[in-house]
Amino acid sequence: MNPLWLATRATGEISLVLFTVVTIMGIATTKGWASSRWPESVVTLLHRNISLLSVVFLGVHIGTTVIDGYVPIGWLDVVIPFQTTYKTLWVGLGTIAFDLMLAVIITSLVRRRIPQTLWKGVHWTSYLMWAVAVVHGLGVGTDQLLTRVLAAAMTALVLGAVVARFLTPHRQDDPVVSVTTRTEIRR
Repeated sequence: MNPLWLATRATGEISLVLFTVVTIMGIATTKGWASSRWPESVVTLLHRNISLLSVVFLGVHIGTTVIDGYVPIGWLDVVIPFQTTYKTLWVGLGTIAFDLMLAVIITSLVRRRIPQTLWKGVHWTSYLMWAVAVVHGLGVGTDQLLTRVLAAAMTALVLGAVVARFLTPHRQDDPVVSVTTRTEIRR
């Protein structure tokens, strides 16, 4: 077995798990699902740090795919969808997911300089990014049993969190001010 191929597969699956956790943690921060054991500051910090870790694993996933050279996927294919001749649709979906992730990262980095509604609108695409990444993995993955089981489990977790998000009433009267708001107030 080629070590780069193994690294590509492993980091792709790990990225899916990490992005699933990030998605669920993002839902947790927006709904105020903090507790005395998991204060909001901890949930927010975990969301950010796991986001960074997932980007690292995704970077390794992409890098090993391009460097391996076994399939004709180049650096432009990473950012321009549907350019490769190898599994064009499935790799293109991975590119779209990556581009959406870049938009979320960039707007998050400049969050204080852009309208909150713009940041929120782009951040909402995280759901789409996650779903497209799942479909990418199902279409391009070579270990179909593992990929399908993992995708099903991660989908169940995210769908459960999304349903809980929309079924849980928003706590307008909650006296807890979000960590982000406190940070912005201090500046």
